Amino acid sequence: MLEKRLTLLRTQFRDLNFAKLSRVFPQIEANIDKLGEIQEHRYLDKKLAAISLVHRSSLVYWPTDKSGIYSNERLEFLGDAFLSFFIASEAMIEHKTLQEGDLSRLRAALVGTENLALKSRDLGIGDCLLVGKAEMNSNPQRRDNVLADAFEAVTAALLLDAGEEKAHMWLLKVFSDDLKTGQDILLKFDSKSKLQQWTQGIIGVPPVYRTIGTEGTPQETFFIVAAFIGNTEIGRASAASKREASKKVAELIVEKIESGKLTKDMIISFFGREK
Repeated sequence: MLEKRLTLLRTQFRDLNFAKLSRVFPQIEANIDKLGEIQEHRYLDKKLAAISLVHRSSLVYWPTDKSGIYSNERLEFLGDAFLSFFIASEAMIEHKTLQEGDLSRLRAALVGTENLALKSRDLGIGDCLLVGKAEMNSNPQRRDNVLADAFEAVTAALLLDAGEEKAHMWLLKVFSDDLKTGQDILLKFDSKSKLQQWTQGIIGVPPVYRTIGTEGTPQETFFIVAAFIGNTEIGRASAASKREASKKVAELIVEKIESGKLTKDMIISFFGREK
């Protein structure tokens, strides 16, 4: 049944005008070969691989006639669903005692934007993407979204070209360490929730996260996020996105709490200074 559905889906991408795409992106053949190396697969249908690498920002190069040109958004949709199923099933197999809530949080952490963007960077998928000039200069948080979406799209391309077993084996290789260290990932993923519950139990309110600056270069900017109780800063961290930076702050503060460097009395004192 699944193979029949994959066959039907493959037909939806046959109208790509490969020659038209190549005129704007002459590197497309090399990029497809690079993607094949990353996924350890030689594409039988290069159109599937090509479409998976076309970000919608590149459509600007065909302002009047986009016929035969497609972005990777539909493949992204399919890849997202397949990836979610893969992580859910493998997490249940690897962690037989985890309950539904923890399994859901683990899946959310592994298929979240930050983690998928990290996978894309580590694998070199971003180097294969075909993007518009404006996207090349976008902010780091936006680039994370693009890279995460690209991971989902190339996963779908592999699924359609090589089949479910090959796609599953590739994902298992990519996420093997993540799945084995699921408990550690859950601890990090839950740091903001833990910190919020802890401070609310003491003073009735959560910490406030503020972006206090940036660092790095125009090409590689990092956001500095600090957490405050009242007017007192209790920790800061930097990352390529504000969301990731706030998670790192929470992790650092939870470590302070567990080591005794940040106590309940200190939190009460910090909160009292605001009044």
